Amino acid sequence: MEKNIQQLTITTSGKLFFFSPEEVVRLEAKSNYTTIYFTDKRKILIAKVLKEFMPQLEPLGFIRIHRAHLVNRKHILFITPQGSVIMKDASIAAMSRRMKNGVMQVLMNVA
Repeated sequence: MEKNIQQLTITTSGKLFFFSPEEVVRLEAKSNYTTIYFTDKRKILIAKVLKEFMPQLEPLGFIRIHRAHLVNRKHILFITPQGSVIMKDASIAAMSRRMKNGVMQVLMNVA
């Protein structure tokens, strides 16, 4: 089996970043900016809204759990009964009540 490894490219303030989707733990929106959190605790701030990342990342296993959070399914450790998503890097992302049922269905159906 040949594994297709996709490289993601992001441009910010004249810099060009290359990384694999497996390195990304989650993305968090703040106004018109998005912070990308990596497995090595590094983070970068991008002047793009979260919605612009969705077409590229959702097919790679990322799930929108809140208007401000897009998480990598591979890095989810567990989900609390209150709807907080605990990531493997110990970060916490809140799941919106409105999206909870859909997110839970996606996570349960695709193991």
